[in-house]
Amino acid sequence: MPRRNVVLVNSNEMKPPVAPLALDYIGGRVAAAGIEVTLVDLSFVDDPAREIAHTLADADPIAIGVSFRNTDDCYLSSGAWFVPRLGEIIELIRSATPVPIVLGGCGFSIFPVRILETCGVDLAVVGDGEDAFLKLVQCLTDGKDYRSVAGLAYRDDHGEIMLNPPRYNGSLDIPIGRQLIDNARYLREGAMGSIETKRGCPEKCIYCADPLAKGRIIRCRPAGQVADEIESLLGQGVDILHLCDGEFNIPSQHAMAVCEEMIARKLGDRVRWYCYASVEPFSAELATEMRRAGCVGINFGADSGCNRMLAALGRTYDREDIQRTVRYCRGAGISVMLDLLIGGPGEDATSVAETIDFVKAADPDRAGAATGVRIYPGTRLAEIVSRQGPLPDNPNLQGHVIDNAGFFRPVFYVERQLGDDPGALVCDLIGGDGRFFPPPRAKDATNYNYNDNLVIQEAIAAGHRGAFWDILRRLASEKPKPLF
Repeated sequence: MPRRNVVLVNSNEMKPPVAPLALDYIGGRVAAAGIEVTLVDLSFVDDPAREIAHTLADADPIAIGVSFRNTDDCYLSSGAWFVPRLGEIIELIRSATPVPIVLGGCGFSIFPVRILETCGVDLAVVGDGEDAFLKLVQCLTDGKDYRSVAGLAYRDDHGEIMLNPPRYNGSLDIPIGRQLIDNARYLREGAMGSIETKRGCPEKCIYCADPLAKGRIIRCRPAGQVADEIESLLGQGVDILHLCDGEFNIPSQHAMAVCEEMIARKLGDRVRWYCYASVEPFSAELATEMRRAGCVGINFGADSGCNRMLAALGRTYDREDIQRTVRYCRGAGISVMLDLLIGGPGEDATSVAETIDFVKAADPDRAGAATGVRIYPGTRLAEIVSRQGPLPDNPNLQGHVIDNAGFFRPVFYVERQLGDDPGALVCDLIGGDGRFFPPPRAKDATNYNYNDNLVIQEAIAAGHRGAFWDILRRLASEKPKPLF
């Protein structure tokens, strides 16, 4: 007899695979309420249609939750856009069952209305999904009105899409069991596990979609709960982690508390972990404690080495802060990646040269020199572009500029002052310096885009583990010639 349950679908088919952390958390919350949860993980499926049909034939779902992590790969030269594929997956589900489909995930939360319209779905969750999805499922089970659920997107009696604002509390309580997804397999095939210590970002970068997807209010997890979850993952054989916080060290007191708890439990001797972090606030003491807690690599969104461009991008630190933070990490034995965003409003050849020269002097282990800034609705960059006039006529824009006023399909800001081939300009300034992941030149397919990166996939198959940028760094040290 079919069993009454909830089915969760990971729609992310990118390779190397990235663990669907949100589904693990949501599945834990739903299971704790006594509802059986079944996972369809398309990361590891050769025939999605067959897998979906087989799973749903053996279930009696209350609802089917579909996670949509990325709308695109945020890389100018690829132009990849994943919404059409999401629509195909939705149709596969519809062909197998008439039960409600509920969308969610970071990518969805940036474009909720457009994605619902495009895919023809009636229900979704914007922002944190653990409590909202569970409450929706309980309402569907009991036949109750669900329209007051916080964070819910739904169609009213007239077919109009309505959005309930998410309700963010001051703290974050997440299940620690991590039993829904195959975390050990994600370590084997994706090079690392994942965990969150907080959500939300109050920073005011002009381009960032993180506050749109996760909110501006910081919700921190208790340090003990974070350590409990790490121990749960260790029990599954997962000893290499990526902390998925937007900025691990905001607020710095919480970052320190997490490190202290991990040190007290001697977890720093058992795990290696990577994170994203902000250049400020960052101290030598924090770097030391992070290393003692097991941190081996930090990716800083430095953006630029030119103070004028840092201010234009909404950053509150300067180049001296970047240099000091790199020095702190080096002193603590932590590898450093500096991610640059080249081509924002006001960028010119002089500021690009200043940035590249600065990064060479700062001497990180690696630096990503991405050219082009993805534009998202609701950001200050989108406002700037809107003031510049219609998209097709704006010389600073590249990508899908026709019939795309809401930036639903990928559009990138690349300051026209950089000329017809800004990638070549950046590559010439880098001059073959092996510390950089350079952008592609015009009509050059080589890049360090992580999506479908065969170099990284082959390295993982050969046994490499860790953040993708660090795998590429270690590969370069093993080879006498450049990777690309």
